[in-house]
Amino acid sequence: MGVTRGIYAVAFGDPARRCAQRMLQSARCHLPEIPVMICSTEPLGGEDYFVPRPDRDIGGRGTKLMAYELTPPEWQTVLYLDADTEIVGDIRLYFQLIEDGWEFVICKDPMREDVAQLPRHKYMAAELVELEASMGTLHTLMLNGGVWSFARNERVAAFFTRWQAEWQRHGMRDQGALLRALYADPLKVYILGNEWNFFPQYSSRITKPAGLMHYPGQARRWSGQIPGRLDSQVAWQHVRQWLGANVNGRGRR
Repeated sequence: MGVTRGIYAVAFGDPARRCAQRMLQSARCHLPEIPVMICSTEPLGGEDYFVPRPDRDIGGRGTKLMAYELTPPEWQTVLYLDADTEIVGDIRLYFQLIEDGWEFVICKDPMREDVAQLPRHKYMAAELVELEASMGTLHTLMLNGGVWSFARNERVAAFFTRWQAEWQRHGMRDQGALLRALYADPLKVYILGNEWNFFPQYSSRITKPAGLMHYPGQARRWSGQIPGRLDSQVAWQHVRQWLGANVNGRGRR
């Protein structure tokens, strides 16, 4: 039947590229038959597909949301993985659920509060108001945007176009844009628990992860909250400060 499955990941900046190497090696170990596409400024080495893209926002969010258009059309089922994930078991369920007829598979957010939890600080205030207005409530399940799979059809293509447009409105985190897009262009969504997207820091109640570890923050090249868009000059100044701290031995390595 040929290759109809694939993994897509984005890696901009040295921390993300180091994390993506770990993710790629883990995919080779546990999902050896599934090709991996890396999107970055230059190849990692070892990936099956490489797509060069400019480094336009510090979190790689804009390129992340191009998963539908950048992946090969023969990939009828695509799994997106954040660079800071590691496959430790069989996670083919992400593909199988799509092949069973679901259009989008994603996990709930790992935080203890299950409802929409965009950070309630001044930088996110406008988007939080817009999110509540667009959905009529914030009492909706919060989804984690770091791991998801999708089908290839016209409905899903329209959803990704909407997700990109919604993210461009504020240019910050992508979860709010995800929820607004799903409400505007609903898909057949299957929601998994956090045993399928396990955060050691936040998932203490889960005793048996299913096969995917997630280490938030390891791929970042900044610290703290960014006041505004991730593609702004202010955001890039945060990156330069982070890099300077690391070069001088004062920051994280």
